[in-house]
Amino acid sequence: MQRIVLVQIDPWSDPIELLAVTPIGRVPALVTDDGAVITDSTTICEYFDAVGPGPMLMEGDRFEVMARAALAQGLIDAAFAAVVELRRPAELRWESWVSRQHRAIARTLEMLAPAGDRFDLGDITLASALGYLDFRLPEIAWRRAHPGLGAWLDSVSRRPSMQVTKP
Repeated sequence: MQRIVLVQIDPWSDPIELLAVTPIGRVPALVTDDGAVITDSTTICEYFDAVGPGPMLMEGDRFEVMARAALAQGLIDAAFAAVVELRRPAELRWESWVSRQHRAIARTLEMLAPAGDRFDLGDITLASALGYLDFRLPEIAWRRAHPGLGAWLDSVSRRPSMQVTKP
């Protein structure tokens, strides 16, 4: 029987438990039953699709799902880049870099549309990206400009899988 053990960890503190699994200190990290380490979210999801009995995360047009997931991952990457820069001391902060990331976030949000009943890898990545914006960059106030996305996030955030993995 396969199982998943979630471990809450602060990757910024270089915890020995994480570094013992992956020397790059990156999260998420999955250690498979055979000891392989996977540190990329999309690859972890592909692994679950290959071994898991549940609904497929990349069902249907795989490239369409992957394209949506990549766009949402880009949203996460831009938000993360802004957050990291904003953590620097003000005198060292590169404000034009933060502004560039905020513009990328705004452009990407314009391209996104809420999904219907589907909840695949693209939707999971989008929900994670929007949740990250709420969590780390609330000043962006993306919900005001995109109420449909906000309502969609509120709805999918009630899913058990989203509840057990929220920060």
